[in-house]
Amino acid sequence: MKSISIPLSCNIEYGDLSKNMSNYLVSIIFRMVNCMKPIIFGLLLFSVVFVSFSVTWAGFLPEANGDEFDLEHGEAIAGVLPSPPKIDGNLDDWKYAVWIAFDSKKDILRGQAAWKGKDDISVTWSTAWDKDNFYFAAAVRDDKFTPGADTNEAWKGDCIFLYIDWENLKVAVPTGKPNFSFIKNKAKVTNFGKNPDIHLSPIAVKRTPELGKGGMVYEVAMSFENSTKRKIKEGDHVGFTPGYEEGFNDPAEEGVFLCWFGVNPDNSALLGKLTFGGPLAVDSSNKLTTKWGYIKAQK
Repeated sequence: MKSISIPLSCNIEYGDLSKNMSNYLVSIIFRMVNCMKPIIFGLLLFSVVFVSFSVTWAGFLPEANGDEFDLEHGEAIAGVLPSPPKIDGNLDDWKYAVWIAFDSKKDILRGQAAWKGKDDISVTWSTAWDKDNFYFAAAVRDDKFTPGADTNEAWKGDCIFLYIDWENLKVAVPTGKPNFSFIKNKAKVTNFGKNPDIHLSPIAVKRTPELGKGGMVYEVAMSFENSTKRKIKEGDHVGFTPGYEEGFNDPAEEGVFLCWFGVNPDNSALLGKLTFGGPLAVDSSNKLTTKWGYIKAQK
């Protein structure tokens, strides 16, 4: 290696030497950054993909919040959402809804002995409405999903019924009895009541592993035109309950039926009460709000 000597008489000042060294170090740093660009880009790309995947995977999954409205058991509110929900099996549109849970033995009509708890089968559900449609959504926690063979016998497999006494007759079988099923990988609405065109309702049923191996999300929009002749307005109420049927196709899973109070929902007099409330929103303290206080006072 050659040595470089600088005569004492040379005219290089200390400031110039320091400046040259600084430039040299800056040059080295820029070269290192250029070499690392592919690595940095790769890490950033991975981060973006990972975050996007995480957000897509998680989504919104509901928890019961009826206590915030001083709701009694057997009572629910169909609120007006900030915007109509997209019927796509994603519940992000339902963040501000009122959610009710069937997750205890008091809401089991049959199969109490077979029921192993919330992770075996439980349902958290909600309703909403606007001037044209009645909406229903449910998150079903299930360890195993067993569909029926066809829509005519959808009740032999896992499915959801709605029991709606639109006219508040409180006698006989409810006039509204749509069924929501997922058979042969297709979401179906089937009429088991007196609304022959209810099968035209948009529906989405989506497998949701976050809710268990058999976890499912249901989302439906039913037009009032195809549901009832009654003109629904804010403050009205109807007899109502969802009913989750676990079906009889799987001997290991058969028998459990969930509904309000665990009583026969085909008797309109035994249904719960669903009130059509006002707009739903979140206040400054991040609490769900609606005009329920006014409606409650009118009961």
